Amino acid sequence: MKLGIFTDPHYSSAELTCGRRYNSRSLAKIEAALARFAAEKCDLVVCLGDLIDREPTHEAEATNLAALARVFDTAGLPAAVVRGNHDAFSLSKEDFYRILGSSRYPADRVFEDKTLIFLDACHFASGRPYAPGDTDWTDTFLPDTDGLRARLSAVPGEAIVLMHQNIDPNIRADHSLKNAAEVREILEQSRKVRLVLQGHYHPGTENIHNGILYRAFPAMCERNDAVFISEV
Repeated sequence: MKLGIFTDPHYSSAELTCGRRYNSRSLAKIEAALARFAAEKCDLVVCLGDLIDREPTHEAEATNLAALARVFDTAGLPAAVVRGNHDAFSLSKEDFYRILGSSRYPADRVFEDKTLIFLDACHFASGRPYAPGDTDWTDTFLPDTDGLRARLSAVPGEAIVLMHQNIDPNIRADHSLKNAAEVREILEQSRKVRLVLQGHYHPGTENIHNGILYRAFPAMCERNDAVFISEV
């Protein structure tokens, strides 16, 4: 299975935010990435979150997302887009996938002997989901851990976990789930997970912990080469 992967484009009309994020350039970067993925015959395109960023109004954010939806439509490749904290700040979950396209909702997918399991950690530690204008990137949580156990139990072979936020113990705590240790334990106990793919941590990193490889990809908004093809 060949995945075309990018994360954290933070697309908006702003030329520069946070001193290093070139938000407005991400539309062209995504167009180029999708062309490369098509040329390489990727089975699935995956965006690991923060597809869009803030604008003065939610209407402008919806317009930006619609522009990205047209780029995905033109590419004609199957895609799964995980919501990040900036996506959740801008639009509700329902509006995000209505505009982007329901086919890009990150439902679990099976490719031969591997299952892709997508996790949405856009929740506060209380379990309350993020809402437009009400998020905190340092307070993130996966509420349905029993559901994760059940999903892994049903996987017949190997599972690959994909998410925006981080559970890698080597990444700073403010980028990690509040219940990251519990989630890692569930993955380890399943004996089915050897790879976790993540975004959110803009420098990117790669670590192995208790037999599982945790890979966080660098942010597209900060680099010109943050486009990846992974054979899994």
